[in-house]
Amino acid sequence: MRSEPGGGPGGSTKQEPAPELGGLTRLRARLDPGIARNLELGTLFELFLVTAVVSLLLIRGLLALSGFPQVGGGGLHIAHMLWGGLLMLASLLLLLLFIDRRLLFWAAFLSGVGFGTFIDELGKFVTSDNDYFFRPAIAIVYVIFVLLFLVFRALEHRRRHSERELLANAFDIVREAVLHGRRAGHSAPVLAYLREHAGDDPLLVAFREILERTPPGPPPLPAPLRRLRSLALRLYVALVDARGLDRVLAVIVTAYAAFLLADAAVATGLYLGGPPRALLGKGWVAFSGLFLSTVVSLLLVGVATWHLLRGALLGAMQWLRRGVVVDLLLGQVFAFYLLQFGALVGLAVDVAVLLVVTGAIRTEQRLEHHRHQPGRASPSAG
Repeated sequence: MRSEPGGGPGGSTKQEPAPELGGLTRLRARLDPGIARNLELGTLFELFLVTAVVSLLLIRGLLALSGFPQVGGGGLHIAHMLWGGLLMLASLLLLLLFIDRRLLFWAAFLSGVGFGTFIDELGKFVTSDNDYFFRPAIAIVYVIFVLLFLVFRALEHRRRHSERELLANAFDIVREAVLHGRRAGHSAPVLAYLREHAGDDPLLVAFREILERTPPGPPPLPAPLRRLRSLALRLYVALVDARGLDRVLAVIVTAYAAFLLADAAVATGLYLGGPPRALLGKGWVAFSGLFLSTVVSLLLVGVATWHLLRGALLGAMQWLRRGVVVDLLLGQVFAFYLLQFGALVGLAVDVAVLLVVTGAIRTEQRLEHHRHQPGRASPSAG
């Protein structure tokens, strides 16, 4: 409201028309409030949790091989929990000091290693005598990992990504595309959103054009890894073209099911062959945990087999991957309790199968994406 020049003595007022809102402003006015989730939440969480579990198991194995040495002297003991805290601090500083989406993955990796190193010494903090070897601590660690898994999965799957979340991720993805000349692999939902809602807003139109002309691709890899990935992609495509992928996948599924049964059988033999008192003691918790996690993994592998028989290769790989993750995050913790560093063999098998299957899933998704875009070349492996 303001007085019009030349108005009457009373200073007649006239309300100015509200300026027309731009497309982005109108969009923001109707967006839902709240904190926006990262589109890569699931990938980052998986990297954190798997790294934490692997770190814990490796530390236990290395300490067992070295005779559990004490670092320090003169009444001092430098607990490796402190190194875990330093690694988690390093991951936090990366996020606070630098702006680069790639650092999210380094932060997830470092914080995972740090958390696994930290929580390995949980037994010292739940016992009055600081007992690192307090066996029930493994059950507490188990509960912590399960709760983390459930919380993160609930955040990832609680609902579809909202307009606010897609828009927030668009700013992040476009920044990385401008800085690094490549489009993040998870940018497809954002690009689809911009194509539908950009309208005539110059900023959103510019975002859409930047993403459309920026080639998609993963972060740059060292030359040896790039050649290995290229070889793996060519092998995968050759298997698909020769209709041999289903046979290879059937071998992997069968071999992994046999591994689960053998791993459980070895642990059962050692458990039953131990002192009679241990059968009703604390070792029963670890044996029960291993048995239940093996059953769950085998059920998931069974679902993968059912999808494979129906010809749904991508679905079979996804269910097999779930079975591997369950055994890696849960079963191997209990196996390590029963088998000591002998469980590192099972850990290596789980990690190898997880890497192979995850790579195959992502390759199949990329190929599927390009199949539905006529006129586009096959995805480059370089």
